[in-house]
Amino acid sequence: MKNTLATALLLVGLAVPAVQAADMTVAVQRVPDTLDPILENSNVSQRIIFSIYDTLLKVDYRHGGKLVPNLAESWSQIDARTVEFKLKHGVHFHNGAQLNAADVVFTFSPQRIGQDDAALGDAGTAVSKPFLSGIKSVEAVDPYTVRITMKNDDALILQRFANYPSQIVSKAEFDKAGSYAAFASHPVGTGPYAFKEFVAGERVVIEKFDDYFAADKGAADEVTFTVVPEIVTRIAGLRSGQFDMITEVSPDHIDEINGASGTSTVGGPVLNIRGLIYDSTNETLDDARIRQALNLSIDRVALTKALYGDQTSVPNGWQMDVFGDMYLADRPLPEFNLEKAKALLKEAGYDGEEIEYRTQNAYYTNQIETAQVLVSMWKKAGLNIKLAVKENWTQVVEDNESRHIFDGSFSAYYPDPMGQFWRRFGPDGGWATNKYYVVSPDMIALGNTLATEADTAKRRVVFADMLDRFETDPNGTPLHKLTQIYGVRTGTTYDPLPTEYLDLTTSSLTLEK
Repeated sequence: MKNTLATALLLVGLAVPAVQAADMTVAVQRVPDTLDPILENSNVSQRIIFSIYDTLLKVDYRHGGKLVPNLAESWSQIDARTVEFKLKHGVHFHNGAQLNAADVVFTFSPQRIGQDDAALGDAGTAVSKPFLSGIKSVEAVDPYTVRITMKNDDALILQRFANYPSQIVSKAEFDKAGSYAAFASHPVGTGPYAFKEFVAGERVVIEKFDDYFAADKGAADEVTFTVVPEIVTRIAGLRSGQFDMITEVSPDHIDEINGASGTSTVGGPVLNIRGLIYDSTNETLDDARIRQALNLSIDRVALTKALYGDQTSVPNGWQMDVFGDMYLADRPLPEFNLEKAKALLKEAGYDGEEIEYRTQNAYYTNQIETAQVLVSMWKKAGLNIKLAVKENWTQVVEDNESRHIFDGSFSAYYPDPMGQFWRRFGPDGGWATNKYYVVSPDMIALGNTLATEADTAKRRVVFADMLDRFETDPNGTPLHKLTQIYGVRTGTTYDPLPTEYLDLTTSSLTLEK
């Protein structure tokens, strides 16, 4: 390790000049394929897009996750399906135009949120359906008032407009671009930073927006997110002064960074669960007993302790305490029972058929290490798992008969099961719409009740029933709470939020000039 790190230090020292004092360079494992929130929902895109765009409301993570004004100065919920927003005056887009109701109406129009497939062209697939498909209509009451009506009663009607993918875009700029793809190549929002440069697979550059409307401004003049896939090279660059911050630090490197001169670490668990997804449309995993056996074979506590120490923990099912009154605190941790797993495999007639587990090397912290531990645990139950390491997500999700298991993460975008468990595993989630599995009619009915019922006690009963059913017929499994640990250089002070979003405003970041 010492020789590798020394070599890396030498290489990065020769390769790139030192950054300017008012600028910031963040070394990341990957950058997104697009900066349009409608087209990509990933950990690496969440890291950047909140600096470019704003939402009508905002989640105040520093004060219990309450909703506060943002682009909207006030709001009123008319009924269980209708909400009205009063927009702030004098908010500018990065192109200089002022925000008005027409921009909000367009942002939530069928054309913009991907309900009109023809409008997407060759830009890709809209990933906003689990969040915004319930919108019935959006109308401008006046130039600074917008009324949004949902198709059904919506227990989370306000939360939907305070988080991803409700980032407001400029209608004029989108029309000028002429297509999704063109807009995504040069996005325009109202955020604290404006887009400057995007080189696919290499870097994203954003610059401070001087006309930003909020009190907390961009803390850096310019921020460059540069791709450095290997953690050892990211650490070397941090120590040499090439990078001000690095992402995806694994716990086994924390002492190394904290013990070095001029570097330290911050961060920990975020509102996200690291887990697995099962494709049950292929042979072998179409038997729910085999998927149950996969889950029962995993000792999550041992896995988490071995790879993360005390940096994170195992959730008690598909939920997080941020759910508040919807958090089922008495629910046990996912069961580990090797003998029960073996019995289920015997009952299912499993005879050593190969099951492919597709992973990547370092998209997630400790990703390959986690995969290797899982394979060894499954082997003890008698499962024949082939570990297939892929270069990117396109290869991971390639639709063929060998797609059985792959990695995923599950952000709690709303403090509710609808914002995590059901948006991912429900019928509008990307895995169901892409036919990785079929959601049963019974689960869909329960999900509809969860989405529309206002009574918390009734919703708790429904959610518990859904979790019980999912254990019997699982389309995936939770592993542990996802971590986001950052390395920072002396002179860079960062107080991270409990999300993947990097808050690069003065409320969280200080740079010494």
